[in-house]
Amino acid sequence: MSRLVDLLKIQLLRFDIARRRAGVYIVSYPKSGRTWLRVLIGKAVCAQSSLPEELMLDTYRLTAAAGLRPTYFTHDYSEILTALPYHRLPTTKTEYARSRIIFVVRDVKDVLVSSYFQATRRTHRFKGSVSEFIRSDRFGARKIVTFYNIWHQNRHIPEEFVLIRYEDMHRDPAEALARALRAIGVAQIDGATLRDAVAFGSFEHMKEMEISGFFNDPRMRPGDANDEESFKVRKGLVGGHTAYLEEDDIRYIESTIAELSCPFVQAQPVALNGLPSVQFANS
Repeated sequence: MSRLVDLLKIQLLRFDIARRRAGVYIVSYPKSGRTWLRVLIGKAVCAQSSLPEELMLDTYRLTAAAGLRPTYFTHDYSEILTALPYHRLPTTKTEYARSRIIFVVRDVKDVLVSSYFQATRRTHRFKGSVSEFIRSDRFGARKIVTFYNIWHQNRHIPEEFVLIRYEDMHRDPAEALARALRAIGVAQIDGATLRDAVAFGSFEHMKEMEISGFFNDPRMRPGDANDEESFKVRKGLVGGHTAYLEEDDIRYIESTIAELSCPFVQAQPVALNGLPSVQFANS
């Protein structure tokens, strides 16, 4: 019965991907920084195209209204709510053959800790310790590494493929945003607009907006306003896993990565083939 339920989930998710007909898919494993990237893109495109900020989080409608390639964010079968086990993740990506892919990756250990709090404090899909979580077939280290490897093996399928690392976004958010904007069809953007978007999407401001309910969106509300670990914008750290994982947990994750390999973990940013560089006016 579990296998049949998982297969039904896959078919429903595949139908959702197909009906979008997006020109660009921004793909990420949960808790890899996509909300941050969504806000950065939304703020920049709203400003650039003089569109209402109510569209900021609706990337698909926003990009279409701006005359860009319609862009859709997806976790591509790795959703926490769906909770497919690692061995049932689809291994082919032919549904993306006519699209561009922006693939967002993050350190596996940081992703797992952040996913744990998402699953226990927000979606309530898991009950247990973080040690149990990282060893789970449906949520743990083997799943995220398998997900990364599947995409590494299929990176030639889409028309274009660009890799953006969460850690690179921290080091240079303007450059990461510029690369994403180029992928969705922005050929030129005002330098001030880019800087304003980065300031708007800073961790401190994102946290303030979640507390105040700025976005008026249930996805951007804490599970419990009195529990800091239940916030959508939780820590925003690189290497924050060290505060939550025991040495044995870290060894388990690292041994899983060593066993399965994980090319994207050490990969450098990949440029979009054949696309023009973004030009910054007045920068």
